[in-house]
Amino acid sequence: MMASVVCYSEDVSRLAELITFAKAASQSVLAITTSIVQEGIASFGEDELIVAGPVEPQKLDVEGVCELIKKHISSDTKLVLLSATKFGKEVASRLGAKLDTAVSNDCKSFVLEQNSVKVVRMVLSGNGVSTEELSKLPAIVSLQSGLLVPKPSEKSANVIRVGYTALSKSLTLEVKSKGGGVVKLEDAEKIVAVGRGVQKREDLSMIEKLAAVLGAAVGCSRPLAADLGWLSDDQWIGLSGKKVKPKLYIAIGISGQVQHIAGMRDSKVVVAINKDPNAPIFANSDYCIVGDLYSIVPELIKALSEKESG
Repeated sequence: MMASVVCYSEDVSRLAELITFAKAASQSVLAITTSIVQEGIASFGEDELIVAGPVEPQKLDVEGVCELIKKHISSDTKLVLLSATKFGKEVASRLGAKLDTAVSNDCKSFVLEQNSVKVVRMVLSGNGVSTEELSKLPAIVSLQSGLLVPKPSEKSANVIRVGYTALSKSLTLEVKSKGGGVVKLEDAEKIVAVGRGVQKREDLSMIEKLAAVLGAAVGCSRPLAADLGWLSDDQWIGLSGKKVKPKLYIAIGISGQVQHIAGMRDSKVVVAINKDPNAPIFANSDYCIVGDLYSIVPELIKALSEKESG
């Protein structure tokens, strides 16, 4: 198919977002996925859906996905859209190098023009907005997730199933599960995030209790994931971690450096707990509580539990 926009994601919910964006900008959209879950993905308005594999997530490789996308880029293709995940951004960069074309990652929006693609993305740790024009086509763009609600279409796409060939020169010897039941931070309406103010790993149980009472997901700042390894990378919120926008964000023992703020600045209501009255997080909070988290958090758990039971 000769499509103006080609969309790829291994995650069907993210692919639905990309298709919705693409259909608003172009009349011809080709979607590609390697996802095992495919229910409903052919009904978001794309003209054709390529299902490769399907492939287990841990068996996906960047080289294989790049080749898969390359096979479906035509002379009419002006834009390749991917999700701004770690994997998606790696594919974007590698594919851009292979095609010797323009790449822009972590974008918030784009406009498809006659001979270029204009994109808008956050820069300077989220403190600035950059508008860039990509004149070398097809442009490769990764979009942040959660920017819109996918819109189903009455039209169903033509579905074509193809094989998938892994091309990576590395071999996966073992895959260890991180454990189930963890809500995607990007989808969470409430998040309790914890920082270096927590003194011991065992004290995270207190944070988890508060999250459980609130029905919230648990996130963290960079030190707890990258330096200490107390929480996983999937729970890391910040410039190099997850970008979230919950209805409620509670920051506990987080100083609030610009790198962290870049990941949660779109939260609707921010509550910060920190013993330092000059902590930068307070400048980005709706409610500021100055005090020792080891005194405040147990009281919060007690009050919320009593309210729930009463």
